[in-house]
Amino acid sequence: MKKIYSLKVMEKSEIQKASQDIKRRQLKIIDTYFFPALFSVWDVLYKSFFQKEVKSRSITGADLTRGSTGLADFFPDFAEYDAEEYTIIEPSLSPVKLAADSREFVRKYYIHYKRIWTPPVIELVKEEVVYLPYTILFDPNASSERKKYFLLEHSSKNLDLLSNYPHIKENCSNILKGGDSQ
Repeated sequence: MKKIYSLKVMEKSEIQKASQDIKRRQLKIIDTYFFPALFSVWDVLYKSFFQKEVKSRSITGADLTRGSTGLADFFPDFAEYDAEEYTIIEPSLSPVKLAADSREFVRKYYIHYKRIWTPPVIELVKEEVVYLPYTILFDPNASSERKKYFLLEHSSKNLDLLSNYPHIKENCSNILKGGDSQ
């Protein structure tokens, strides 16, 4: 067991209920995996087109397995969680490098989309590596050659085919037996 910071992890009964509500049938749980993301809060100081000094706050989320960065609506609520070592996907990218990439993302966002008058002054307020829980399920009623795997995202309760997320499928390929046909 390893202690990690994770978003809220759904109980097995909640997972079963979510799969029942969405797919109208009972899916079998394989396991829950934790993917790393770097969340950062930035204070940005810039001058608007009208030369007025403006202070703004931006939050970014960066995927530590693929390297993609985007804006987040809020800094996530997380808690310490004990997870099995094999369920934790280790970051393939350095959080230090991704923090620099996130800073550049914020800079470009303010220059190109906010159309500010002067280059922004960007200051890191806080950052944290948070693990996002995903559960892999499959339909036990499907034929063995057409076994379908599904991915349940705990934060949004979104259920979709695992084949639509090749980066997650690749990281969890050791548990998939029998393919993932559509």
